[in-house]
Amino acid sequence: MKMILPAVAGLFCMAAVVACSDKKEESASGCQPYTVDSLLNNADALVGDTVCVEGVVNHLCSHGATKAFLVGADSALLRCQATAEMGGAFPLDCKGTELCVYGVVREQRTDSAAVEAMEARYAAADSAAQAHEGCDTEKKAAGQDSCSTFAARMEDYRARIAERCAKEGKNYLSTYYVEALKCAPAGECCTKACDKACDKECTK
Repeated sequence: MKMILPAVAGLFCMAAVVACSDKKEESASGCQPYTVDSLLNNADALVGDTVCVEGVVNHLCSHGATKAFLVGADSALLRCQATAEMGGAFPLDCKGTELCVYGVVREQRTDSAAVEAMEARYAAADSAAQAHEGCDTEKKAAGQDSCSTFAARMEDYRARIAERCAKEGKNYLSTYYVEALKCAPAGECCTKACDKACDKECTK
């Protein structure tokens, strides 16, 4: 009996150690943000979901820092749009830094009607506005970095819409972005960017 008691106690200690190890592993991986690439690769299934994504801020919109573009490992760009909830703008000093953005994945659809609306706005704009239509980073994020003129961009839209319609039966293009609710330096996702520490909705 004396030998059995220490053995039983040992088993309880081992079980406690295993249980504690499991909890540490869970909390350590409980809030693992998406990378830019992993989010874009799964974006169609994530529309409407609240997520965390981390990436280096490649470009910050010069018009009030309302948009931040995160760059992925393969140079893919993800647009993050600041909301009123986070003050309407990203920190001006975040360019070139790794940022964690907490927000909702959205889909922007571009169809023939949207192309015609862009053309109408362009035609109504003055020459100065036309000259600054669309920044290079935004064009790259839309897959149009090779289009040097506005007319070329519209032609590209129409060609890609027709191609997708023929292949998938969808008469529009999909561009995915994050409607940013909060942001923080990378690595601080659980403490500053998420509503709850290690919120499971933020995980990949």
